[in-house]
Amino acid sequence: MDIPASVFNEDWLLVASFAFIILLGNALRRAPWGYVREHTHVYLGTIAFASLIWILRAGIGDRLNFHFLGITVMTLMFGWRLALIAATAIVSITFWRLGSGFLAIPVNTLVMGGIPILVTYGLLRWSQRHLPTNIFVFVFVNAFFAAVLGVILAVCVGSLLLWWTDAFSGYYLQTYYLPYIPLLMLPEGLLNGMLTVIAIVYAPQWIPLFDDARYLRKRGE
Repeated sequence: MDIPASVFNEDWLLVASFAFIILLGNALRRAPWGYVREHTHVYLGTIAFASLIWILRAGIGDRLNFHFLGITVMTLMFGWRLALIAATAIVSITFWRLGSGFLAIPVNTLVMGGIPILVTYGLLRWSQRHLPTNIFVFVFVNAFFAAVLGVILAVCVGSLLLWWTDAFSGYYLQTYYLPYIPLLMLPEGLLNGMLTVIAIVYAPQWIPLFDDARYLRKRGE
C-alpha cells in the first residue's frame, strides 16, 4: 500500500518525518556495521531482492496495492536497526521506480517497515522469555507468525490513515481492500518462514539472532 504525501497536511508530514529521522539516526549511529562489512553481499542482495518484490505488485488503482514485505526475515537477519535502514532504502527505491512522491517516504517506511520490525522484535523478545527454546518455536513464532501479524497490522494502520485523511471511504476499504488481507498474510508468513529456514540450514551465520546453543541444545543440558 502506498500512502501518498498529498493526503496529509504539512504538520502531520513534519511529525512523521521528525519521528522517522530520530529512529533512523539512532539506527545509523548504533547499527552493527561490522556485520555489514563482513556480509556486504548478503545485506545489499537482500535489499535488492526485497525492492524487487515490492515493485512487483498487484492492486486496486494506484494506491491500494498488495505486495510482499519481507521485513520479518530481515529483522531476524540484521536486527531492528539494520532492518530499518534496509526498509528505508527499499521504500526509497520503490518510490523512485514507481515515480511516487519522496515526501511520503517517512510515513511509508514507518508503516510498512517500522510496524513489522516492531512486531518481529517484540515477539522475539517475548518468545525468548515465555516459550520453549527450540528451532520450531523460532521458525513458526518468530518468522511465520510474526510476518503474518506484521503485515496485518501494517495494512490495517495504512488503511486507517487513508480513511482518516478521507483518501478512501471506510465502506470502500472494507469492501474492496481489507477482505484480501488473508490472501496476503499467509504467503507473507510462508515467504519469511521459508527464507528463515533456508538461512538457518545453509547459512546460519546470516541469522545472528538464532543461537545454535540456545535453540538446538538437548533437553537436560
